[in-house]
Amino acid sequence: MGTLSGTAEYRGNPLHGEMTRKDIHPYEAGEGGPMELQCPNCKSRNVKKVSLAYQEGLQHGSTRTRLRGVVVGRGGPDVVVGRATTKGTLQTEISKALTPPKKWSYPKLLGWSVLVFLSVGWIVFYVNIVTNNYSTVSLPPLRMFAVLSAGLFVVLLFLYWNHNHTAYPRQYAQWSRTFICERCGSISEQ
Repeated sequence: MGTLSGTAEYRGNPLHGEMTRKDIHPYEAGEGGPMELQCPNCKSRNVKKVSLAYQEGLQHGSTRTRLRGVVVGRGGPDVVVGRATTKGTLQTEISKALTPPKKWSYPKLLGWSVLVFLSVGWIVFYVNIVTNNYSTVSLPPLRMFAVLSAGLFVVLLFLYWNHNHTAYPRQYAQWSRTFICERCGSISEQ
């Protein structure tokens, strides 16, 4: 687009020579001027989105180390060579406090359920054999345990699904609308 300098509705953009409407303010919240956020506690304008403060408090690092050396022993001299990679995350306390809500993990639910089922199942099996001095396994207690475990798993699966599809989106939306005051540290939703 070209510059229309003679029209009242448009003014030229000096940087790119493109037309910009007069009533549009790209760096402001609207016609009333810039959007002003302030802390409800101390009235400071030094507020920041919680998501930004969380990201600023995270540092990811990765280092590599090499080791070379000569070792002398009974078998004669030998060369030692080694290599290691270290990866890690450093997080500030404020970033930990501002951690976003998380979805509950279905694989973790499955893993813990299998572990508990096998552990408690083994205890039920052992108590049934040892306390009653049976040479064969009595099936009713094991069947009852299997049915109760399956029912409990279905209830937990429903709770996980309910959290991930109703509670989590609501919590995440609230977290993303939240601001922190860099002066007094109070957290508010704007």
